[in-house]
Amino acid sequence: MNIKASSLLAITLLLAAGAMAQSWPTPQAEAKPGARWWWMGSAVSKPDLEWNMTEYSKAGIGALEVTPIYGVVGNEAQELQYLSAPWMDAFKYAQAKGQHDGILIDMNLGTGWPFGGPEITIDDAASKLVYVDLTAMGQELRSGINISVREEKEKPYAQLSRVMAYVVEDGKVTSSTSLLSLKDKGGVMLSDDGTLSWKKAQKKQTYRILAAYCSKTRQKVKRAAPGGEGYVMDHFDRDVVRKYFDKYDAAFEKYGAQDKDGNTVWPHTLFNDSYEVYGADWTPTLFEEFEKRRGYKLEDHMLELLGLIEDEGEQTLVDYRETLGELLLENFTEQWTEWAHSHGAKTRNQAHGSPANLIDVYSAVDIPEIEGFGLSELGIKGLRQDPGNTRKNDSDVSMFKYASSAAHINGKPLVSSETFTWLTEHFRTSLSQCKPDLDLMFTCGINNVYFHGTTFSPKDDPWPGYKFYASIDMSPTNSIWHDAPYFFKYIERCQSFLQMGEPDNDFLVYLPIRDMLAQRTKSLIMQFSIHDMKKLAPDFIKSILSIDAAGFDCDYISDKYLLGTTFEGGLLKTAAGTRYKALIIPSHSGRITEAVKSHIESLKAQGATIIEGTDATQLAGAATAEPLRLIKGVRALRRKNPTGYHYFIANLSSEDVMKRVKLTVEMKDARWFDPMTGGIYSVDANDKGVLLNLRSGQSLILQTYDAPLSETCVGAPSVGAKGDHSGSPLQGRPEPAPLPALNPQVEKSIEGPWTLSFVESAPRVDATFTLPSLQTWETLDDDSAKIAMGTGAYTTTLNLTADEASRTWAIELGDVRESARVYVNGELIGCAWAAPFSLSLGQTLKEGDNEIRIEVTNLPANRIADLDRKKVGWRKFKDTNVVNINYKKVDYADWSPVPSGLNSSVKLVEIVKNTKTTE
Repeated sequence: MNIKASSLLAITLLLAAGAMAQSWPTPQAEAKPGARWWWMGSAVSKPDLEWNMTEYSKAGIGALEVTPIYGVVGNEAQELQYLSAPWMDAFKYAQAKGQHDGILIDMNLGTGWPFGGPEITIDDAASKLVYVDLTAMGQELRSGINISVREEKEKPYAQLSRVMAYVVEDGKVTSSTSLLSLKDKGGVMLSDDGTLSWKKAQKKQTYRILAAYCSKTRQKVKRAAPGGEGYVMDHFDRDVVRKYFDKYDAAFEKYGAQDKDGNTVWPHTLFNDSYEVYGADWTPTLFEEFEKRRGYKLEDHMLELLGLIEDEGEQTLVDYRETLGELLLENFTEQWTEWAHSHGAKTRNQAHGSPANLIDVYSAVDIPEIEGFGLSELGIKGLRQDPGNTRKNDSDVSMFKYASSAAHINGKPLVSSETFTWLTEHFRTSLSQCKPDLDLMFTCGINNVYFHGTTFSPKDDPWPGYKFYASIDMSPTNSIWHDAPYFFKYIERCQSFLQMGEPDNDFLVYLPIRDMLAQRTKSLIMQFSIHDMKKLAPDFIKSILSIDAAGFDCDYISDKYLLGTTFEGGLLKTAAGTRYKALIIPSHSGRITEAVKSHIESLKAQGATIIEGTDATQLAGAATAEPLRLIKGVRALRRKNPTGYHYFIANLSSEDVMKRVKLTVEMKDARWFDPMTGGIYSVDANDKGVLLNLRSGQSLILQTYDAPLSETCVGAPSVGAKGDHSGSPLQGRPEPAPLPALNPQVEKSIEGPWTLSFVESAPRVDATFTLPSLQTWETLDDDSAKIAMGTGAYTTTLNLTADEASRTWAIELGDVRESARVYVNGELIGCAWAAPFSLSLGQTLKEGDNEIRIEVTNLPANRIADLDRKKVGWRKFKDTNVVNINYKKVDYADWSPVPSGLNSSVKLVEIVKNTKTTE
């Protein structure tokens, strides 16, 4: 079965599962979170692979992307050479173990990043332009001038490509001559020492001579693994790119796993990281490619391109940059995907950083992948703050939507993300800090998250084990792993909905790429990296955020895909069949080609709505704003499915929301799905809208239906059930349970006293502590507790009257450091791992005494700081040996103690049926 057919079958099965009313969609394999899996030095063994993968599987990881990197000091004897027989044997074992454990195995098509390695010769390496610019009189040219490269470091690599003589009259260039084309026939001679002579030069004429050389960047593969070291390849050269794949063809043919029919088993997806090829602004055939694609000679306009003369040179710059973008798209991305498909594999690609139209490059792969880089400033009530130790997110809504737009306009079901790159300093990232940025990604169309990341580590390696230099650490050796399964289950539930159906965004927005490319920057190329977009595309970002603020959603479209868009049934329809109400042309789009202008006029003549600018009145005339999206701080994504629509809704504001909201879609019935617990609830809806009850930091899924539903198989999450505590809904209730709301007028403090003992900790804490009131354990007068990493259990007895026991309660845990499992009378209620730290107790409390037990798991920060104070040599990694959020060497010995445990009061608050709204 080919890729397209298998995808269609998967989508069909997904939709069929999603069409079952009042149940969670049956998740596909991709609904579970994936993770980049760093193999340090590829020093992996089968016993330790089995331990690592078993831990991943038990926790809920659904995909692992093998990325070999630099090794561990002194561990050279255990290292495996990349793609050697032992390396491939280890990879085959991971594939077999993954199949057994339900984990998809992906592969970075290289070690470290970007693509390159020992097979890339200097001739095939990434290239750059070096030039010599000088002025000479014709008489000097007749005698001979030296045009050789001045920089000593460039001389061994620079190959002369073109020499231009520009005639200068009154300080202005009036004509140009390509001197090398006159060699041997026009009196032009070039000696081996770089001396250029032109016998026919006009003696008294002033010439500006520009010699263009193709040199090499000499960039090496970053963070390379053993056997992967070498030059980064020239991504613009088709032959170089194709040769790069040869080593994979050979390795998998010779050593790869075989299925029962004898076919080679390739990875589930082949991955390419963000384009970080630095300074590669040239390729040996650029002059020829430019003329073929742009219709004129770049040689004649090199002075304009380089900004060496006062001229309207932006068009040459745009054409040059567009040519490089096309070469990257065609010779690398499209060829790579075609080659992967020939082996039955998919491509997953991070286009950002590319010197190309991001929509086109993202569209050329099976799974576009964006990246979150830092923590967003959202102000959620109760969200853990860590000033000075967090990194601001360089990605925003406008950046996230490049990958999802490419997927949506092309009908691709999955949109991935490199998730949580550099949130905080090492050992200080909590699950609660992860959720809001994840929810933000979900509302931008991302539905296939990959953590960045997890490091293979031997089971018996001294703590903290092997660590990658970037800070997020989704590994079994991290204390947050204890409650990570709840987080992973949340992701799976969310993505089961987000991968279902199809996008239902309002507008297409034309991406004015040429207006961006026209900007003169320090570099010839323009690389659209996450970190630079605010400088490179400020007007476009402003346009997208204004559309978003007006309550609408949109997808971007490039020239290539706009030219394939038609107008049918009152809607715009892309070639893949995705429909939109109107096309927005941002007001800063001044460099649209005649072909695109003509097509837009044709669409308009057929009745399509074309909006110039992002004026809210014009937008409202073409579509209806989604009121959910107009509530301050509330974000929502809407998708269509065979039985109606579904919304992912997240309250990323500092305020709780209880409000009736009129949806833009018609419905006959609806249900709330709570991804935190698995609960399914009825919806309070009337002619004024749906009652939205959403606390700060909370997220819910709203499923609407085109037909009324029966009331069977609907219920609140299982509370206190034996065995599986993931929150499966109760089955067979005759009536749906209402979405719970809190009544702050009825609450009861849980005063204590409390006992604190340790379920598990390192170092081990044997003592049990009696606390008159709640206290975090790093403040205790116990040396082991001060630095302990692990789980401490707070226990108390709560006495309730008959009236109190008859009520339905939620337990409000306050400031939790960092996640908490709550038990009532020995029964597990659930885990509070993100704001709001609140759990429904249902009817589990009884009259009289009730045992309340709260098991809190902290961060590793205090333990790692203690190791640094004791100068334990846990930093043992080659290349980048652990750095801080600013990429500087770091020592944690001076860290102040991080609070661990319950850091405020705990109380009960009554749960009531929603009766009051704020309009």
